[in-house]
Amino acid sequence: MIDNAHHSEKNSNNNIRSDERFSRQTRYTPFGNDGQKALENAHIMVMGAGALGSHLAEQLVRMGIGKLTIVDMDIVEISNLHRQALYDENDAIEMQPKVYALAEKLSQINSNVEIYPIYQEITPTNIEHMIKDASPDILLDGMDHFAIRFLFNEVCHKLHLPWVYGAAVGGKGSIYAIDFTGPCLRCLMQETPETAESCAINGVIPPVIMQVVSYQIAEVMRYLSGKRFSGKLITVEPFNIKQQSIDVSHLRNPDCPLCGNGEYERLGIAQPKWIEGSCGDTYVFRFKPQHFENAVLFPGNILKSNAFVKLLNIEGHSATLFKDGRMNVHGIENDNHAEKLYQQLLKSMK
Repeated sequence: MIDNAHHSEKNSNNNIRSDERFSRQTRYTPFGNDGQKALENAHIMVMGAGALGSHLAEQLVRMGIGKLTIVDMDIVEISNLHRQALYDENDAIEMQPKVYALAEKLSQINSNVEIYPIYQEITPTNIEHMIKDASPDILLDGMDHFAIRFLFNEVCHKLHLPWVYGAAVGGKGSIYAIDFTGPCLRCLMQETPETAESCAINGVIPPVIMQVVSYQIAEVMRYLSGKRFSGKLITVEPFNIKQQSIDVSHLRNPDCPLCGNGEYERLGIAQPKWIEGSCGDTYVFRFKPQHFENAVLFPGNILKSNAFVKLLNIEGHSATLFKDGRMNVHGIENDNHAEKLYQQLLKSMK
C-alpha cells in the first residue's frame, strides 16, 4: 500500500510558468517540448533513497516529472551526508526515514510533482504487489545491494516494466537500461557475485554517483522522447578518468533462464532469513514488529528513539531497531557470534 502521508499535491496556484521553468531542457531539440510533455505525464518509481536514489529523485523533480514514487527502508545517518542529496545534519540527528525527509525537501523544489514515499523494505514477496499498486511507467535502480537487482530484473520482466540498472561502489560505476528489446541483466551477468562489493566495505566517491545518475536520467530522457534505450552497457571510472560504452543489444541469450525460459527463481521466495550478514561486521536481525514497542526488554540501553527507529547499545554493540522489527547490529565477529547474540535477544523478550 502506498503511504501518501507526505504526498505533495500539485499546486494550481504556482505562479512559475512551466515553459519558462524548463526552457533550457526543452530547447535541446532531441528532447524538446514533446519529451517534456511525456516527462510531465510519466510516473517513475525510484528504488532506494540513498546515494543513487536521492540524486535520481532530485533530478527528476527538478526536470518536471509528473509523479514520483520513492521506496526505501532506511534512516538518514551522518555517514550519508557526503554523497546523498538534500539530507542535512538535522535529518541525521533526528534519525529521519530517508523517504520522508527526501519527499519533504523535494516538494519545496517543485510543488507540482506528486510524490509518494514508501517506507518499507523491498522483499521477494512484496515487490510485485508494491509495483502493481504504484503502477509506474519506468523503474530506476537506486540500491546499493547487488542481489536485489536480479529481483528487479525478474519482476520487471514479468510485469513488462522498463527499468534502468545503476551501480556505484568504490571508484567504479555501471549503467544499463532494459526494455525487453535486448538482453536482460541475467543475460549479461549470469550469476550474482558471491562477494559483491559494497559502499560500506569498499567506500564510494561522489563523482561516481553523479556519473551513474546522469546516465540513468539520460536513458529515461531517451525513452520518454521516443528514442528508446541506448542498448549499451556503460562503465565509468571518473577518478582514473576512464569510461567505456559497449553495445550489448545483440547479446541476448536464447537460453537465459529468465528472458529465454520465463523462470522466476527469486520472485516470491520465502521471507528473508532471521539472521543475515550485511556489510562488513554488520548483521541484520529480524524480530516481530511488536518487539519495537517492547525494546526496553532488550539487554542494554536505548540511547535515542523516535516513532520509526530506536538506537540501542547492546553489550557494546551499536544497534538500530526499526519499526518493522529489523535490527542492524554492528561489531559482529562472525555467524556464530551473530547467532549467539540473536538467541540472547530473543530470550530477553520471553
